[in-house]
Amino acid sequence: MKVILVGTGTGVVSRRRNTPCIFMQLGEKRAIFDSGPGTLKNLLSIGVDCLNLDIIFYTHLHLDHISELAAIMFAAKIPPAIRAKTLTVYGPLGIKDYYKKIRELYKDTICTDAYELVMEEAGNKKIDIDGFKISTSPLKHHGGGMGYRIVTPKGKIVVYSGDTDYCKEIIALSKDADLLVLECSFPDMIKMEGHLTPITAGKVAAQSNAKKLALVHMYPVCDQENILDACKKEFSGEVMVGEDLMSFEVA
Repeated sequence: MKVILVGTGTGVVSRRRNTPCIFMQLGEKRAIFDSGPGTLKNLLSIGVDCLNLDIIFYTHLHLDHISELAAIMFAAKIPPAIRAKTLTVYGPLGIKDYYKKIRELYKDTICTDAYELVMEEAGNKKIDIDGFKISTSPLKHHGGGMGYRIVTPKGKIVVYSGDTDYCKEIIALSKDADLLVLECSFPDMIKMEGHLTPITAGKVAAQSNAKKLALVHMYPVCDQENILDACKKEFSGEVMVGEDLMSFEVA
């Protein structure tokens, strides 16, 4: 299973990091988790575009995680290359209402009969895609947040937190993860409600018995601090500070 960190930054503009997006190859399906501004450009670097993308999963409705949905729909209907296959979108409670509002706003600039768009509120439902078992959990984030746990057909586990504070739900969701992709928004001296720091991210990884931890969703101030060593104070496993287009193979 291939996992690529398409964007490891936040809504604050950074030359180093694009906004949040994670790519996963789920059998024959190409999927992304979140799509902040600029996602389409970074996806092109890995051979994925608005025509061959199959599934989008959203963790929550904040702009830095979902605003490129309208751009994806817009690009998919521009000739000569027009999308034909179904696009499936999963998200938290409220995503159907969000979709309704952007349809009302952008009208036929994003709406088309050329392909089917399936919009699902994932909630706590179990999702099966080509033998990949996907489950969700609500997490501690202002305005709501939802994390994803993906179990491969061979039993390997990948978890993506989206935005979350330290909570029992993210520890349970991450249990025994082979790869834990966890937000780490600010250094420890800047603790913001609804977000993790290196130490709390390390605690989540340690308490969930994760094998490998990749830190994402880092505000620019994180690049001025040694967040890796801070995280290692709590977690003895492998830790990486994520970079855009960093790739993992989960066998």
